[in-house]
Amino acid sequence: MILSKLVSFLFHPILMPTYSFFLLFKFVPMFNLFMNLEQKILIIKVLLLFTILVPLFFVLVILKIKDISSIYMKNYKERKWPILISLGSYYIAIRILEMMHIHYLIINLLIGAIMILFFAAIISNFWKISLHMMGAGGVVGAFIAIHYFFTYNIFLLVILVLCSGLIGFTRIKENAHNLKQVYTGFLLGGCTEYIVFLL
Repeated sequence: MILSKLVSFLFHPILMPTYSFFLLFKFVPMFNLFMNLEQKILIIKVLLLFTILVPLFFVLVILKIKDISSIYMKNYKERKWPILISLGSYYIAIRILEMMHIHYLIINLLIGAIMILFFAAIISNFWKISLHMMGAGGVVGAFIAIHYFFTYNIFLLVILVLCSGLIGFTRIKENAHNLKQVYTGFLLGGCTEYIVFLL
């Protein structure tokens, strides 16, 4: 039970975009050719601020006024405002990165994340889809697309799929979701990111 909670915490959806960029910078060699360390650090700072800290701050505010029961938002009806706030914050991050003339792949990753949040906002009005698995699927879908275009480390892709399986297992074990919610979240997140890269 403690391990399940740890996995759910470490792979919280709010952390997935930042994880994606760390993996991108570490395992996709092309980014080392035209981006120096200073540029990478600046991108990570923007991401930390607008995809983690700003949404988390407002989630804690909403938690304080008791509009949600926990940061995991087990009741799908609680997700509306946190998701909408994240959408706005992600949009600001994209605009800042565009002004910095950052490579389109990085912009696409965030556009994909915004699309995933948009679908989550709609679906969460009537069904409890797994946000954890939408985030995990988004990472896998993005790196499948990157592998298709640039042929990078296939073993990383295998590890990402295995990690997604672990996340799905823990969400079911905690009775947070059923199989349908887990699989739907993963497939929707993965397909969304992959399609964004194809456009």
